[in-house]
Amino acid sequence: MGIRSMTGFGRAEGRVGPYDVVVEAKSVNHRFLEVSVRLPRDWSFAEVAVRDRVRGQLQRGRVDIAVSLAGTGAAAGQVYVDWALVDALVEADQTLCHKLGVPFDPRSARQWLTFPGAVSVRPAALSEEEAVSSLGDLVNAAIDKLVAMREREGGDLARACAGYLEDVAAHLRAIRQRAPASVAAYRASLLARVSELGISVDDARLAQEVALFADRVAIDEELVRLEAHVQAMRSDLERAEPVGRRLDFLVQEMHREVNTIASKSQDAEISRHVVEMKALIEKLREQAQNVE
Repeated sequence: MGIRSMTGFGRAEGRVGPYDVVVEAKSVNHRFLEVSVRLPRDWSFAEVAVRDRVRGQLQRGRVDIAVSLAGTGAAAGQVYVDWALVDALVEADQTLCHKLGVPFDPRSARQWLTFPGAVSVRPAALSEEEAVSSLGDLVNAAIDKLVAMREREGGDLARACAGYLEDVAAHLRAIRQRAPASVAAYRASLLARVSELGISVDDARLAQEVALFADRVAIDEELVRLEAHVQAMRSDLERAEPVGRRLDFLVQEMHREVNTIASKSQDAEISRHVVEMKALIEKLREQAQNVE
């Protein structure tokens, strides 16, 4: 198992006491782990347990957990009729018919069941301990599916990053090969300029100037560090534990080293490789931001 992305979705259905329940889990990029939980009314007692289940399986990302009841009505509770209210309404109906001199139709009495407060559905009895346990199992099932999706996307991210790293390494090899030639090119340019001006320059003075230039444009240390960062990122892409923050750090350090090479180098070919590496490292940064 390799890296995971921070984007995923999972869904689970099951019973929690007398209720049919659906749990949906969604996650997107976030610097830290942020968990949002939406529960049915009167189920707030389960929020802490749900959050703990999520934190037990995920380390980064904004995670939204939505718990909803699949059914309503008598199946989800007990029907309660306020017969005293209904009886009073029917009696009032009979009295009104008598005053108006019209016959009372007993069949019309059913209409009073629709009167506000006459009929209600009371929630079915639910043990909090049973609810927390059963709901926690459904949350785990939804998170398992979310994690499976994050692992599949993580595989895609790892392959993309590996390709970008291979390209960065190729540019590094080209720069390392070109670096000595850039000093020789500077020496040749300096000699040509001296010849053009028709002046004589002491060989020792010329050698000193070339040595100073070579020291100013030396990028060996930057290349070594950049190569180490590339290798470290390759290793991290194979790890099972969350490495998103490490990848963020490595990308920042790679940017730093490439910018230093850009500021030191005065060679057009090296500058071209630097531009290409900057573009590749930016792509790595975009991918790393979605790694858990």
